[in-house]
Amino acid sequence: MRSVKLLVKDLIFPIISVAIFSVIASMNLGQPIWYDEAYSAYLIRGSFTDIWQMTALDVHPPFYYFCLKIWSGLFGSSEIALRSMSVFFTAIGLLLAYYLFRRWFNKRTANLASIFMALSPFLIRYAQEARMYGLIFAIVMSATLALDIALKSKKKSAWACYAILIALGMWTHYFAALAWIAHLIYIGVYMYKQGLDKNVFWTYPLAVGCFLPWLPTAIKQFLDVQNGFWIPEVDINTPVGIISQGLMLEKPSAVTDWRAMLLLAALCAVVALAIKKLAATKNKERKNFSFLGVMVAVPPFALIILSLPPFKPTFVARYVTYSIALMLGLIACIITLPSKKKERVFGIVAAILMLSCIVCGVAQTLSRSSDSATKDIITRAKQAEKTVILFDGDEMDDFDAFFYESKESPIYETNIDFKWGALEPIRRYGQNYTEDTRGLLANQNNFWRIVDKSLEKNEVFEGYSAGVKLENDQYSAILFEKAN
Repeated sequence: MRSVKLLVKDLIFPIISVAIFSVIASMNLGQPIWYDEAYSAYLIRGSFTDIWQMTALDVHPPFYYFCLKIWSGLFGSSEIALRSMSVFFTAIGLLLAYYLFRRWFNKRTANLASIFMALSPFLIRYAQEARMYGLIFAIVMSATLALDIALKSKKKSAWACYAILIALGMWTHYFAALAWIAHLIYIGVYMYKQGLDKNVFWTYPLAVGCFLPWLPTAIKQFLDVQNGFWIPEVDINTPVGIISQGLMLEKPSAVTDWRAMLLLAALCAVVALAIKKLAATKNKERKNFSFLGVMVAVPPFALIILSLPPFKPTFVARYVTYSIALMLGLIACIITLPSKKKERVFGIVAAILMLSCIVCGVAQTLSRSSDSATKDIITRAKQAEKTVILFDGDEMDDFDAFFYESKESPIYETNIDFKWGALEPIRRYGQNYTEDTRGLLANQNNFWRIVDKSLEKNEVFEGYSAGVKLENDQYSAILFEKAN
């Protein structure tokens, strides 16, 4: 009975932290969907074979989409249903992070790291998307915990579990490899000091073997990205932006006035504490602190280096969400490292300053709103008249539009240049694209024509006359009715 009470007591804080995270992260799940999420939603309309084949033409591996298809089968395919999977896996990752900090440090550190990471504005922001960032966060936390167990226990089962998680991470998002690089650095240092564990020699071949079926596709996708992609070049603001976005969900240029002073004060306090405390830290804690530091620093800075010439830019902060979330765990660790009485007071001040920054970031996260003109115009058109919709917009808006169709108001694109592999599901599934507009409208008494204003033409449809017209900043919608 006593052990049960102790277990419950240990679980209280991480459960409360995860509950707080889940409530906050769930607040924006009904926002209009955007291109990447709409692509996720459209892709899972097909079979698992379709998903495999279609993702091979895009830039990401298929495991996340497999999971999302299963999830949608259980909970539906609304914005809230699809995004809730990311919230779920991020919550799992937070629980694993808590136990990782318990193993590395102590309960006090784990508690503060748990609340800091649960309130991470960046983690909350990308847990609100129907994309793979929540899932990869859970996988990286699982793998890091498995590695720690494997190194200390030397059990083959732990190493095998770690190998499978490495492969699973690669099947989810290629930049999980940056976390594995951080792991390799730590493994090298650990074994240099503690002695060689021969299990490592079969662990990585096993991981590569598990990923081998997708490896040729991964290489092709990498080469395609290197031929040209949408990601902007890195600059001096990029590393600074990791901190400002991680703490306040803002670009450096947007952190001004009192918020800039607050952020600067919080960072100075944490750096001062780190300098003061680390010198007096025990070897075991210093070793674990170093591993945590490697996990925070290596992935984003490796991605920055890989974005420098001769390579094409590939740095996007959300690709290393796990590192940015762990940055807050690292800060919690610095604040709670053993210290003298005077340093504890300074630690409390640092914790309050840092928590204030994080709260500002959470407020920024919750106050963001989508300016989706696509959902707006389609919703208004459907409210005015439920009928077929012909949509002619930028290819980047097609998936968004298709997401908001209904049985009574199916949406068709009539003008797609299939120049990107990501557009191939539209052609493959054959649900929303037609080259035979006349045949499509043969039995229609009326239909909507929604056109991006930048592409707008004065179109005439034989046998139909233009009627009701709706507009917003980006689109115009005209209801064409069959002439008497």
